[in-house]
Amino acid sequence: MLEVVLICLFSLAAFLFILSFFRKDKTAELEKQVEQISITYMQEIYQLKRKVRLLEDELLISAEQSTAFRQNHSNSHSKLLEEILELYEQGFDIQSIATKTNLSKNEVIHLIESKLKPNSFREM
Repeated sequence: MLEVVLICLFSLAAFLFILSFFRKDKTAELEKQVEQISITYMQEIYQLKRKVRLLEDELLISAEQSTAFRQNHSNSHSKLLEEILELYEQGFDIQSIATKTNLSKNEVIHLIESKLKPNSFREM
């Protein structure tokens, strides 16, 4: 009787062992899915980093352009002010200076007053 039980158990073990070779391995499928998800996330992270880098470059360019614009505007303002003061010192009247610089009479007066001392300003 004991021999029959042992033979049945060994037979069952051998059958299950052989059956295990024919069954589908679910862990291999899960590993493939995890690998695929990992690759997908890596691609998305790469694309996001690339977009962030592009945005940073655009912001840097915008900041540089803004600085250049401010410097250019400041230089233009300085040149205009120099031209107005030069014309004023040459004896041109306020109206002719306004006409030559395409500014209003009040703007010319304001610019001259801001640069010269209030006492030394004379309206012509």
